[in-house]
Amino acid sequence: MSLLSLLSIARSALLTQQKALDVTGNNVANASTPGYSRERLNVVPAEGQRTPNGLVGRGVTDLGVERSRDVFLDASYRRSFGSLGQFTTLKGSLSQIEAAFNEPSTTGLSATLDQLFGAFSDLANNPSSAAARTLVLQAGGQVAKQLNQLHSQIDSLSAQASTRIDGTVADVNSMTSRIAALNAEIVSAGGPTKSASTLQDQRDLLLDNLSKVIDVRVLPRTDGSVGVIAGDTLIVDGGFAQTIAKQTLSGGGFGVGVQPGSHLIQLGAGDLKALSDLTSTVLPGFKSQLDTLANGIVSSVNALHQVGFNAAGITGTNFFDPTGTTARTIKLDAAVLNNPNGVAAAQIANATGDGRVAQQIADLRTTSLAGLGNLSIQDYYTNVASAVGVAVNDATQSSTSQQTLLDSVGAQRASAIGVSIDEEMVGIITHQQAYAAAAKLVSAADEMIQTILKMV
Repeated sequence: MSLLSLLSIARSALLTQQKALDVTGNNVANASTPGYSRERLNVVPAEGQRTPNGLVGRGVTDLGVERSRDVFLDASYRRSFGSLGQFTTLKGSLSQIEAAFNEPSTTGLSATLDQLFGAFSDLANNPSSAAARTLVLQAGGQVAKQLNQLHSQIDSLSAQASTRIDGTVADVNSMTSRIAALNAEIVSAGGPTKSASTLQDQRDLLLDNLSKVIDVRVLPRTDGSVGVIAGDTLIVDGGFAQTIAKQTLSGGGFGVGVQPGSHLIQLGAGDLKALSDLTSTVLPGFKSQLDTLANGIVSSVNALHQVGFNAAGITGTNFFDPTGTTARTIKLDAAVLNNPNGVAAAQIANATGDGRVAQQIADLRTTSLAGLGNLSIQDYYTNVASAVGVAVNDATQSSTSQQTLLDSVGAQRASAIGVSIDEEMVGIITHQQAYAAAAKLVSAADEMIQTILKMV
């Protein structure tokens, strides 16, 4: 090996250790930067020189800067983040429904139904009382009003969910377009080890945020780009990103599909999964149950009211409007609206003290009705309100457990990709000493060359 080769080895050491110090310094500078991944210089021996005595080392070189990432921890983190987004969104909307039901309370629909049947019971005991008839009308009107309000509030939540789908879809399209653009930049920069670490960190941060709103799987490519699969659909491939849009589902509600076309994405988790479920199954399910309850109240009360006689001796009238058999349309019939004397209480016309029909209506409180699954009106409504509470509790527990899991995986991932100042300081000292040793090697080679020159 010549003295010039020795200088070349020293030079390679100086340049490589200087670059390693730059990378370490960059780690220290970004120790608290969100989304930053610890970097390291991939240092390898330089290709040896063939001599008659075999290969002789030619110093050191590097293969570029690499990030400390764990694809398995990334995938686990994003799955947990998507599930957390789904259950958090569900919990938020279901909590609003629970607040609308306001059960148990003295002002909820359960208490109002009690007041209605209690008012009919009081009327049965005193059928000639105008005040008792007025209380029956007030309670009946309040039952109708509260059912109308519950239906309206659920409709409002459904509209909010639909609007949120629009906004979330726009966010997804923005993120996927940026991911595709970063893919192109990373490939153009020469791949993952050619000064593309910052771009990769930006892309991974976008992928994390994307995983909260739609479940994603990331497919790394050899050129440094990635593919992104949402459900069963490839939405990003290299520098290309598909546009998604809200689509109306055949059974009602909304889903998400690629545009152009009608292919629906099979949502597995994330905000969009929760919003889609709310508009297609959860909220329509509660509305359907309230409609069933309203129909049961209207049909059962009217069936008895029609055979009774009111204060004017008239029979065949309805208490609730028979055309309003849903929670949205239930209302008092025109025959009794603002007309307490129109309330039927007697089984026989003009019979003094006859309140038998009013008592039969009061007994509906505990009467099993086929239209309500052989449950009473009160029990059916209790089941509906309880189902809301159970759904909120399930979403809350799932959200809590996913948050715990996310925190755990996040801590593991932070340990794998985060910057440790202590480790970096050790690295600085190591590279500094190696740099100083390489400088001494240059001095030694220079002295040897000077000695030879003096000999000449």
